Amino acid sequence: MQKLLTSAALGAALVASTGSALGQACCTATGSSELGVVGRCHFAVLATQLSYDRGFGSVDAHGKYQSLEGARVDDAVLTLAGGVRLGTPALQLHATVPLRLQHRDLRGLPPATRLGPGDASLGFRAMVLEDLVAGLDLSEPSTLLPFVELFVAGRFPTGRDAGDSDTPTQADVTGEGAWTALGGAQITKFVTLHQAIVATGSYARRFPHQVAGASGQTRRYAPGDEIDAKLAYVNVFDLFWSATVFSTARFTARASNDGVAVPDSDTRRVRFGAGLSHYLSYPYWQLTGSASFDPPVDELGKNVPFTSATAGLTLQRNFTY
Repeated sequence: MQKLLTSAALGAALVASTGSALGQACCTATGSSELGVVGRCHFAVLATQLSYDRGFGSVDAHGKYQSLEGARVDDAVLTLAGGVRLGTPALQLHATVPLRLQHRDLRGLPPATRLGPGDASLGFRAMVLEDLVAGLDLSEPSTLLPFVELFVAGRFPTGRDAGDSDTPTQADVTGEGAWTALGGAQITKFVTLHQAIVATGSYARRFPHQVAGASGQTRRYAPGDEIDAKLAYVNVFDLFWSATVFSTARFTARASNDGVAVPDSDTRRVRFGAGLSHYLSYPYWQLTGSASFDPPVDELGKNVPFTSATAGLTLQRNFTY
């Protein structure tokens, strides 16, 4: 009888620990890497992120990279973000508000440092399909199903755009100046109990707006639509630690002035990075460090004024049900 009770206790402990691992893997790999997005097992989140971006080069319209000579480009960004479920775990609303401190010291121009708000965003997400979080098993078709989230969002021209700049270096340009509507999807698939692949894609419509020309006359400027993609690998080590490696790509179509396309104005930017997350107090307080950069090589980018290396630190407070 004693052996039977001992076996039952061990079995219960194994089930509990497996369930905990499943839950933690699920919570960590779905949503936690995106600022303001509510994690899978949470009701709401508040987050703040401090990032530093150091420019080291540029890429011209022909994809040729060159390092910055005799110049310094530094950006510090403080972003506040939050999200909340909308009455059901499948739906959520989230938002971000950035504040940017930018320094430009470019050859032949007086250096300038400016502080101002960036472009804020508001998004809505819906979970339409859920992974079993059991890893891939080709003999079980149900294990092939991933998490699928659809999202729509808007970016608002709360920052200052280039048309309103009053500094030669444009250190005061903190936004795009365009209203933007975007939609996309995020697919997360657990290939093992603790490892997941995350793919995200979106298409953004950047609406035309009026800008002042050199002669003082206004013109209708359309910045060109935008396509964003991200591929990430997530490894959940245990209840408190997880790591991510990722790559992002952004493409924009050619801009136009008064309906006339601007030659060679389309852009391309590819970056690589990694992050490490740690729960200071599970499941409430989570700290994430990340770093990313533009590879200093030809052809990978196009029309990137400042390629850079970026480091960030995020602290978020999760709220459970």
